[in-house]
Amino acid sequence: MTFPGVDPRQPITLDRAIQCPHPRRSPATDQDVLRHSLSMLEQRNIWAITSGPLDLVTRWRDAAPERVIPAVSFLRESATVAQMRELVSSGRVAVFAEIGAQYRGLRLDDEVLEPFFALAEELDVPVGVHLGEGPPGGPHVGPPAYRAALTSPLQLEPVLMRHPKLRIWVMHYGSPLVDEMIALLYSHPQVYVDIAQNNWGFPRAHFYAQLKRLVDAGFARRIMWGSDQMVWPHTIEVAIDTIERAPILDEKQKRDILYWNAVRFFRFTRADVERHHRG
Repeated sequence: MTFPGVDPRQPITLDRAIQCPHPRRSPATDQDVLRHSLSMLEQRNIWAITSGPLDLVTRWRDAAPERVIPAVSFLRESATVAQMRELVSSGRVAVFAEIGAQYRGLRLDDEVLEPFFALAEELDVPVGVHLGEGPPGGPHVGPPAYRAALTSPLQLEPVLMRHPKLRIWVMHYGSPLVDEMIALLYSHPQVYVDIAQNNWGFPRAHFYAQLKRLVDAGFARRIMWGSDQMVWPHTIEVAIDTIERAPILDEKQKRDILYWNAVRFFRFTRADVERHHRG
């Protein structure tokens, strides 16, 4: 995809903000998205952290309990610490993600989020936070509170200092602020990143240049694959292909990014690994 610019005399819309020579259409219904997505998980032997509204995540997990790891955001409307605790204790939720504070105009170190980070540390629940690009056109086409200025990974430093045992990964590796991401990874060895959506939503030369910066800086074992496929199941294949064909990675690095780094971060057991490989 490329981003040609919009004359401000015209309304800024998604179709004007972005160009793609080979557009992919989403399936027509929610049920079709579910069916095609689960088929892709089976075909490529993927265990998927699946985030979204609780009712949808529950529906997806019920449809594929062996493939779907349920995740919800604690920024859901009216969510309380007590409710999030109950969701974890009941087994309905295993991960807190995607924490889209940026879409609400909030910094991740905002005091309103502090009790939830404390809960995640207490319960040892992994947390995935959004830092990076929103939709092309940002607040003009998406959530109006979104701000590119809230991309900085360094806003996580106060959170990490208050909660040193928190397992947290930065979705989209804070793109395009890769240097700041490197600074955070260097200073806080417990932090990981993922490459979801960046691995299909940007020109590959751009993505590979960013990925190379992270790898060359020594962080190849803290980069996790993801798709962020939303309503486009085909992008799962594109996201895998982007790593399998990456000229900047050796075979071990590809395998680490596609699987083993997530094994370490999420603390999958030997039994989990055996089950994954049988799948």
